[in-house]
Amino acid sequence: MWLFTLVVAAGLALGSLLPVSTGWAPFVMVVLAYAAGRRLASLARAVAVFTAVAVAGLALAVARTSEPISAWSTMALVELFAAVLPWWAGRYQRLNAERREREHGIVAEQARLRERARIAQDMHDTIGHELALIALHSGALEVGAGLTDAQRKTAGELRSHAVRATERLHDLVRVLGSSDAAAGQVPPDESIEDLVGRSAAAGMPVRLVHEGAAPQWPPMTRQAAHRVVREALTNAARHAPGAAVVVTVAADRIAVENEEGPSARGRAGSGQGLIGLAERVRLVGGQLSAGPRPGGGWLVRATLPADSAPARPASFDVAVSRRITRRRLLQTAALPVGVVLALLAALVAGQVATVRRTGLADDRYASLRIGQPQAQVEPLLPPEVAQRFRLVDEPTAPAGSTCRYYHAGDALTDLEPQVYRLCFAGGVLVAKNRLDRA
Repeated sequence: MWLFTLVVAAGLALGSLLPVSTGWAPFVMVVLAYAAGRRLASLARAVAVFTAVAVAGLALAVARTSEPISAWSTMALVELFAAVLPWWAGRYQRLNAERREREHGIVAEQARLRERARIAQDMHDTIGHELALIALHSGALEVGAGLTDAQRKTAGELRSHAVRATERLHDLVRVLGSSDAAAGQVPPDESIEDLVGRSAAAGMPVRLVHEGAAPQWPPMTRQAAHRVVREALTNAARHAPGAAVVVTVAADRIAVENEEGPSARGRAGSGQGLIGLAERVRLVGGQLSAGPRPGGGWLVRATLPADSAPARPASFDVAVSRRITRRRLLQTAALPVGVVLALLAALVAGQVATVRRTGLADDRYASLRIGQPQAQVEPLLPPEVAQRFRLVDEPTAPAGSTCRYYHAGDALTDLEPQVYRLCFAGGVLVAKNRLDRA
């Protein structure tokens, strides 16, 4: 339907080439073309419609007018301003509306994903930490004195089950959400000292070391530091049970390092926790590094500057949406620009062809004299005669004479609407006139 509407809107421009009254047509064209631009999705179909109308207009101008280039240029201008530009305005509105709807959906989806990720991160931080402590207690019980072999076996199985439950938890976290959910999480209220003390009470050989003055971190940075310590202690309990752990706190950094555990078992971790930590530290303006120590064991280190501005997570989906809209708008804008350039090229080509074929130079016209033999005049004239024009107050030609018409001037810039008329009778020039076109 809307393709047909665009065809009607553009096709009405052909009325300027027909001997009918079309003064109302531009207004109808504007309304129909704008409506088609608002509804028609295909850019290629619109280009095909406008191109077909332009080609049909050129054929009609050649068949029905004496000045086809001029007539076609007029028709093309009508098509451009009454059809192409209103269609472009309607399409611009349509693309912007699509972009707003698309970005609204993206924002809503991101909100849902953030909530899922927050739930996943809560599970990882709380349940994972508690499972790690269960594994730690079980490991301590497994190597404790005074137990029977059956009790040691039971403690070992309990520890294995806790480790497997932690692995299942990591798998579930990966399904539920991404590791950047820590950006919106509210961490526990306990301090790093309380966290370390709770882990020590559970049997972990951990100690806290302060270097220099106590850090003066803002709340978000303090929460990120708590997350770093908690994740590092959880990983140490899972992957190196029984290893000594040192937590170092300074004014601009925090580090957690552990020795290689005497009874380290289980599979390598998934990295989910460290990915979340890196994002959380980045969001408060810091950097995180984690890896094996040269002498064995593991080191997690985070720089947490107190005066750094928090980083904002980039909304890549919205940025991509806006780039897509800009590209489509540029493609749409290329159509009227291309039509304008093609029209200008056609006008220039038409003017060049006209002045070369039928343009009489002003100095040559001035050199012609009444009574001059036609044989002397012919070499000064253009190769072709222009068609008869509608002229203003054209004088009556001398009796028995034959008149020829030429465009005034033979330069590209000669765009004046004047015409030279030369009349011959009996082989001599009997009249010369410079006339205005109607």
